[in-house]
Amino acid sequence: MFRKTITFKLTAGFVVIVLISMLTIGLFFIQMFRQYTFDSKEQVLLERARSISELFSENPQSSSQMRGYGGLMKVLGNLAEAKVWITDDKGNPAAISGTNINMGMGNGMGGKGGGLGNSAGNGIGQAFSKDPLPAEAENVITEVLAGKESISENFSGVYNEATLTVGVPIRNSDQNVVGAVLLHSPVTGITETIDKAIHMLEISLLAALILATGLGIFYSLLFTRPLKAMNRTAVEMTRGNYATRTGIKREDELGQLGNSLDQLAEKLGYTIDQLFQEKGKISDIIASISEGIVAFDLNFNSLSINSALSEIMNQTLVYSNEGLKKDFEALAIYDSLERVIMDKKSLQVLKDWKGKKLRFTLSPIIDNQNKVTGSVALVQDISESERLEQLRKDFVANVSHEFRTPLTVIKGSVEALMDGTVDQTQDIEHYYQRMLAETKGLERLVGDLLELSRLQSGKISIHQEEIYLPGLISDVIKSLQTLADKKEIQIVYQGLPNVPVLNGDYDRLRQLFVIFIDNAVKYSHTSTVITVELNVIKDSTLQVKIKDQGYGIPQEELPYVWDRFYKADKSRQSKGTGLGLAIAKHLVQLHQGQVFMTSEEGKGTTVTVQLPLNICAD
Repeated sequence: MFRKTITFKLTAGFVVIVLISMLTIGLFFIQMFRQYTFDSKEQVLLERARSISELFSENPQSSSQMRGYGGLMKVLGNLAEAKVWITDDKGNPAAISGTNINMGMGNGMGGKGGGLGNSAGNGIGQAFSKDPLPAEAENVITEVLAGKESISENFSGVYNEATLTVGVPIRNSDQNVVGAVLLHSPVTGITETIDKAIHMLEISLLAALILATGLGIFYSLLFTRPLKAMNRTAVEMTRGNYATRTGIKREDELGQLGNSLDQLAEKLGYTIDQLFQEKGKISDIIASISEGIVAFDLNFNSLSINSALSEIMNQTLVYSNEGLKKDFEALAIYDSLERVIMDKKSLQVLKDWKGKKLRFTLSPIIDNQNKVTGSVALVQDISESERLEQLRKDFVANVSHEFRTPLTVIKGSVEALMDGTVDQTQDIEHYYQRMLAETKGLERLVGDLLELSRLQSGKISIHQEEIYLPGLISDVIKSLQTLADKKEIQIVYQGLPNVPVLNGDYDRLRQLFVIFIDNAVKYSHTSTVITVELNVIKDSTLQVKIKDQGYGIPQEELPYVWDRFYKADKSRQSKGTGLGLAIAKHLVQLHQGQVFMTSEEGKGTTVTVQLPLNICAD
């Protein structure tokens, strides 16, 4: 694991660079020292060899004459600090420093003042044989006898040192090569010096290794510590902690990077907070929407469901994914969603579900690259709007019928009078009465419409006065008793003897109870009883119950009986406009009261009106 860290890599790189640099420089200087030593030695040997060559060129001697030069050769060897060989023009040794020649060297060369012999005599003495020419001298002698100066470097096992062999030609007065001077000398101390230098280099490398390792670790930590801090900050950011900071206070590039990371964390934290706020707002908006909303991914797995959807789909609990999938499969919604995703267009479908009319608005979710990433379904319960639309149609039909019938009667009567078809005074009066009755019916219908419109607009006010409610109810019962007698219906009043006085509008309250008792008479069977009960609740509210024994109203219709233009039983040819109960409800609300209705088909209906004794002035 440590080998994978930046600290290890930086330290190793630093150490390798230092070692390679020092090793290269050390070897370079060792080589330079060796080369300089050899070059210096070569120049010295060459100069001395040239001096000896000039000596023998100025004093040419034959090989036999050189037998007495043993002392001279020894002196020359000491002066030259090297082994000296003198050869003839054939390369045969004529004299060697530090040896004694026991026998002559054959005949000398002809020429002025004699010269070196052409060949050796009977041989060289025993002393000569102990110092043979070195192996590399053969190449040197060959080049020297060719008239060139020659230098040869080699390692001698005898001296255990590097050696130099220098050859210079000996020329006569005619500049002909008549022999050669060879100097053979070890480069004294060069091997030992180089060994010491290598040893010092090894020690230096070891010290440099230790120093480079320490410095490498130190500088690596300077780099890795802020990097580790930035890494910890990045990890914390991935965990959602955008308040974390690197804490790096530097002016270099690492400090700038750390500051940039801190700014990134701050900006991301702010952005995430804003996104969460926006998400919360959207969630609140979606939750407050009365329509159901559900979002799907491409596999039709639900991602988000609001609470309104459960209510619309008649679910008592919050929708689960399994329950939603089951209901949507029953409604064949997934097939429509597939078409929406393929076409990338919204689609509306209407479905009937458990007595409700539902409208599904299906839309694709498209990203910035115009790719569909999911879909969303908006579910609306349009049962109420459909019902209101049907009520509107029914109302138009009813009003049209209500207007058409009297208008037809009035038109027919006027035409009959104008044509002279009716000429009897009695018949003419009858036609006038019919026209008047139909006109009054039209007037009543228009009046009800205007009355309801004023009540709904809130522009109507009440004239408060003290009202004794039992007297008002008795007056209404007397006025409707004639209508009840036609169906042999008995209206019975049951009230307390001492009832508090009520503050309210007499005319509006009378209109209210006329509507309820009149409906009770109209929709009751013959020879039945209508009961009107009056009670006091908690000394602050008067409660009136009107019970009939009529046809009754289905339970599913009860919530809609207070809507205008509504008729519970459309099969009965009622002459009403469906406005009475709507007007009555608004009259109760005008007196800050409440009204309830309970009913059972075939047994009758009960209307309960609760009115406060004191009405708060608006």
